[in-house]
Amino acid sequence: MTKTGAETHIELARTLAERCGARPSPGGEKAFADALLEQMRADELLSVLVPESFGGPGLGVGDVARITFEIARHSGSAGLIYAMHMSQALSVVRHGSGPFFEDFQRRMVWDAMLIASGTSEKGVGGDIFGSICTVEATDAPDVLTLSKESPNISYIDHADAILVSANRMDAKGRKRQVLIAAEASDTEFSATREAQFMGMRGILNKPWALTARFPEAAILDDHFPAIARATMTPSIQIFWAALWSGIAATALDRAKLFVTREMSDDGEVTPVVRHELTRLVDRHYAMNAIIRDAIGEYEKGGAGGMEFGPAARINRVKVVCSRLLNEICLGALGIIGIR
Repeated sequence: MTKTGAETHIELARTLAERCGARPSPGGEKAFADALLEQMRADELLSVLVPESFGGPGLGVGDVARITFEIARHSGSAGLIYAMHMSQALSVVRHGSGPFFEDFQRRMVWDAMLIASGTSEKGVGGDIFGSICTVEATDAPDVLTLSKESPNISYIDHADAILVSANRMDAKGRKRQVLIAAEASDTEFSATREAQFMGMRGILNKPWALTARFPEAAILDDHFPAIARATMTPSIQIFWAALWSGIAATALDRAKLFVTREMSDDGEVTPVVRHELTRLVDRHYAMNAIIRDAIGEYEKGGAGGMEFGPAARINRVKVVCSRLLNEICLGALGIIGIR
């Protein structure tokens, strides 16, 4: 039976670690995640959302969630990079129009572009809809600029572009928050301080100050709040949840292997351990059911976005699935114990 485009890409994600030429090791989390990222580029996994008209396979959100799940089984850090990139890529695919963004999407395929997120901002109390920075004109024709301080930007050491939110005055003098696709090569980054995030050792995460230069055409047509509510926020909730499901699956696999091989010399598993493992597997089934429901809600909403109720339910996916992940991982660790 011939595989579909989605099945082919999911299989590539499933076997990613076998082909990346690196192995995970204590203290080597970033080197392993970097190697997986390079293999993702080679396998054209970064551009799976690009429509066929621009050279991509045009996969859907559900397909990307399954790919994210498989990548996360190899490395949570690599899965996190992929999930965040995909939320940015989807924003470009759904909200970018005109020759600039048509060419941008072709480059997403040809150049295996990785897109970072620059929507968080220092000084706004965590409100992504409260930009302080403003788009400014320059002396050069059709060159705009902005300067922004972000409390955290991830994987900028590998990114080819970054989506940055900023205020802009419209023709009537009203302030509107827009989203800009800035080239990393036309953006200056300086680290404001060092940061070490527990559990994210495989990714370069730092507070950054950035100054970007870009043309008018690099500003997406829709205002940033509309893009965030319709696409960026709900999709990242789904992709993060898929990432966490992949991490949970690996934890459960290790617990099952331990129980099978090492629990007792006579091969018998105590009722308590059997019950606990079954309970954790049930939690994982529940997590995956929540993710499937969220994907269904999102795809039902279409390009026009979702009503408040479905959107609120998708936003809860992040909270519920992260709690289930903690429960599953701690439970698996409890089964294995000090050994």
